[in-house]
Amino acid sequence: MENRHEEITMEEVLKSIDESESSVGSVIEGAVAQRVEDGLIIEFKGKYEGFVPSKELVKPLDQYEKGQKLTLQLLRIDEDEGRAYLSEKRPLRRKVMEELERVWNEGEKVVKGKIVGEVKGGYRVLIGGVVEAFLPGSHSLLKKGESIPDEEMDFEIVSFERGRRRLNLVVSRKKLLEKKKEEYLKSIEKGSIVKGVVESVRDFGVFVKLSDGVIGLVPKSQVAHTRVAKLDDLFRKGQEVEAKVIDLDVENGKVTLSIKELLPDPFEEYVKDKSVGSVVSGDVVRVRNNGFVVKLDDDVWGFVPIEEIFWSRRGRIRDVVKEGDRVELEVVEIDRKNRKITLSYKKAKGDPWENVEEEYPEGSVVEGRVVKILSSGVIVELEDGVSGFVPISELSWHYFERISEVVKERRRVKVKVLSIDKGNRRMRLSIKRAQPNPWDRAEKELDRGSIVKGKVIKEINSGYIVRINDYNVDAFLPSNHVEGELKKGEEIEAVVLRILDDRKSGKRMIISVKDLEEMRDINEYKKEVEKSKAVKKLGDLLKKEDDNG
Repeated sequence: MENRHEEITMEEVLKSIDESESSVGSVIEGAVAQRVEDGLIIEFKGKYEGFVPSKELVKPLDQYEKGQKLTLQLLRIDEDEGRAYLSEKRPLRRKVMEELERVWNEGEKVVKGKIVGEVKGGYRVLIGGVVEAFLPGSHSLLKKGESIPDEEMDFEIVSFERGRRRLNLVVSRKKLLEKKKEEYLKSIEKGSIVKGVVESVRDFGVFVKLSDGVIGLVPKSQVAHTRVAKLDDLFRKGQEVEAKVIDLDVENGKVTLSIKELLPDPFEEYVKDKSVGSVVSGDVVRVRNNGFVVKLDDDVWGFVPIEEIFWSRRGRIRDVVKEGDRVELEVVEIDRKNRKITLSYKKAKGDPWENVEEEYPEGSVVEGRVVKILSSGVIVELEDGVSGFVPISELSWHYFERISEVVKERRRVKVKVLSIDKGNRRMRLSIKRAQPNPWDRAEKELDRGSIVKGKVIKEINSGYIVRINDYNVDAFLPSNHVEGELKKGEEIEAVVLRILDDRKSGKRMIISVKDLEEMRDINEYKKEVEKSKAVKKLGDLLKKEDDNG
C-alpha cells in the first residue's frame, strides 16, 4: 500500500507539472524535428511528441527546415497516440488581429497582404498569412481577366468589425492608391526634378511611372534636343529615367515631363563659336536627291543643299560624296529658332575657275568625264565645277552618224583644251585633237592620182564613206564614181581625186573607183600604143638593114 501511494502521488505530480507547462490553449516554443507527409513533428518541453498538421501551418510544408524555431499553440493532447496537436496559425492570428485592431483604431489603416483567390464580387486577401479580408473587385485595380499578382502588396482597411465569432474586414487598393497619388502630386510642382521608371513606349512619347498611380508623359518632342526617329531605340520598359516637370494638372492627375531640359543642348554648344563663313568638318551620313546630311558632332547635324555642292551644272551627288566620307564645309546659315545649320561644300573647296587657266592651260591634254551628250556635241567635266564643251566637229577624226558611236555618258576621255573664257566660265575642248592627227601623214604622202585601198563603212545618200586602210582616214566615194552598188565591209581600190581643207568639217578626201579604172584603161592603152610603136620601129630598122644588105 505504501508503494502504491507513492506511485500515485508521483503520477499526480508529473501530471500537474505537464498540465501547468502545456495546458490546452497555451502558447509554446518548439523546433522542427522532422517533416512528414501531412505536417511537422515538433520538439518542445513536455512528455508528448508535438505535431502540427499542414492545415495549421502558415506556409507550405516544403518551406520548413529541421531545427527551425516556431511559436505554436497547443490544441489538444491525444494520450493514446502520445501526441500533442499544435497550431502555428492560431497564435499568429491572434497577434495579427491585435495589430489590425491597433492600426484601425489609430487611423493608420495600411496593412500588407496577399490576394489568394477570387470570390463573388471580389477577391480573398490574407493579411499576415492568417487573417482573411475581402477585396471588392472595384477596389482591386485588377482588370477583368487579369491574373492575380503573386507578390504581397499594401492595402487600406476600409471596414473593420470584430465580433465574438465573426470578423468583417474589407480592404481596398484603390483607396490607398488615390491617397498616394494625391500626396505625390502635392509634393511636386512645375519645374520639379523627378525620377521614375519607364512604363511603356509609344510612337508619340514615353510613359513614366513616378509613383503608385501617377504616370507622367514625356512627349516625343521632349525626349532629346534632336529629332528621334524611333523612341524604342532609346527607351525600354523598366528603365530608370530622370525628368523635369514642365506641366502639372493636379485635379486631373496629369504630369507632363521633359528629359531634354535636363540635358545640355548640343546644338547651342556647337554653334556658340561658329558663324557664317566658318569652315567645319563632318561625316556624310545620308545622301538625298536634293543634297546630303552631315554629322558635325554628337547630336548635331547640318545639311548641304544641292546648289551648294556644284559650282556649275548639277550632277549626281553620289559622284561627289558618299555615306561615310569625311568632308570640309563652310557655314552658310545658322537658324537657331529651327535648329538648322546650312552648309556649303563648294565654297569650302573654293571656286575652281579662279585658277582654271593655270590648271588647264590652252593646248594642254587632260582627262575628264562625259556628263552630257547634246545634239551639237558633248559636255566633259574636268573636275567638280569645271567643265567644257566639245563641238561635234571635235569629237573624232572619223566619220560617224551618231555621237553615241564615239562617246558614252559617264565614260572618261582625254581632251585637248582649245580655248578658255574665264569670265563666262566656258571652255572649248577637243577629243579628236587629244589623239595624233591621221591626216598629217595622209596629206604628206597622198595627192591627186594616188591609188588607195579601203573598206566601205557606210552608205549615204550620195555615195559611200570608205576607211582608207593604211592611213586610218575616211574618204568620200560618190555614187557616180563606182559601177553598181557596194556593201558595208566590202574592200575597194580607188584613186584620190582631191583632198580638201574645210574650216567647218575639216579635212576631206574624194576618191573614185571609176577614174581608177579609166586611168588603168588609159595606161593599158598607152602601153599597147607604145608597144605598137616599138614593133613598127623595129620593123622599120630591119627593113632598112635589108635594103642596105
